[in-house]
Amino acid sequence: MDTSTIIWVVVAAIVVIAVIALVMSGTRRRRVEAHREKAADIRQEATEHDRQVREREASATEAQARSDLARAEAQQRQLEAERLEEEARERAGSVESVRRERDERLRQADLHDPDVRTDKEGHRVDDDGNRLDDAFDDRRSTGLRDADQSGEPGRDR
Repeated sequence: MDTSTIIWVVVAAIVVIAVIALVMSGTRRRRVEAHREKAADIRQEATEHDRQVREREASATEAQARSDLARAEAQQRQLEAERLEEEARERAGSVESVRRERDERLRQADLHDPDVRTDKEGHRVDDDGNRLDDAFDDRRSTGLRDADQSGEPGRDR
């Protein structure tokens, strides 16, 4: 081989190497750019995911707050119900006490009334001497006596 051929082979080899280097450099650049784009896409997805996570956290916090509020309102209603129940018991006891006092006063009145038949304790009795029901009746609430209702005087004790 002569020198010019060797030079041409060397030049051709350098050109081939240069072309290969350029192609590989371009390929590497495209690959690096593709990696950058992929990293940017991943970051974008992470940012979107982070936004969704914050929205879900806010929603969960809001739901928890509503739950706590509802629980507090339920406890408040429970306490109010218990208070009202206690008040009702007190009033019922008071009513019963007033009712007993009324019945006792009526028995005392019957005991002193010569027109009403009573036993020794002031309870009304029928003709056979049997104790009548102590329940509050219309005659007592209106203040009328047996004599006033029948038009005749009541029977003696």
